[in-house]
Amino acid sequence: MSTFDAADKLTALVSELAETEDERELIELALSMLAHSVEPVVPSADLRERVLARALQSPREARFEADGFYFARGTGIDWVEIAPGIRIKWLLGNPDGPQTALIEMGPNLAFPAHPHPEIEDLYLISGDAWVGDIPMSAGDYCRAPAGTAHNDVRSGPNGSLALVVSR
Repeated sequence: MSTFDAADKLTALVSELAETEDERELIELALSMLAHSVEPVVPSADLRERVLARALQSPREARFEADGFYFARGTGIDWVEIAPGIRIKWLLGNPDGPQTALIEMGPNLAFPAHPHPEIEDLYLISGDAWVGDIPMSAGDYCRAPAGTAHNDVRSGPNGSLALVVSR
C-alpha cells in the first residue's frame, strides 16, 4: 500500500469515526502528534558501522561474485536483439560452459534453429510457445538432451518470456 493510499484510508476512517467537526479535528491533531511521542533510539555502534560500511561500498557490477556465490542483476544487463522481435538477456554466458538467459519473443515468431551440445532446460515464464507440435503455456518446462537440435520453436499469439539454462 502506498503512503497516498494509507493517508486516504486514514482520512476516511477519521471521517467515519468523528461525529462532529470538532471531534474530527481533535482526532487528526492526536494522530499528527503520535510521531513526536516516541523516544528516539540510538543504534548500536556495531549496527551503525555496518550500515555506514554498506552505504560507502562502491556499487556492484551487473554480474559479480560474493561469498562464493555468483549474482546477476537483471536490471543492469542489457537485452540483445538476436533476430527481429527476439531478445536475449545473458545472466550467465560462458562460451565453453554453462549458460543462463532470459529469452523474450514477440507474438508468432520462430526462434532460430540451434543445436544443443549440452542439456538445455527451458522454463516458460509467461506467454505461450510451441516446441515442435507441443504447445506450452506459462509454467511449462521442456528439457532438450545434449546432442539434439531445436528446429521448430516459436512463440504463440501472446509472445513469450522464457528462462533457458544450458549445462
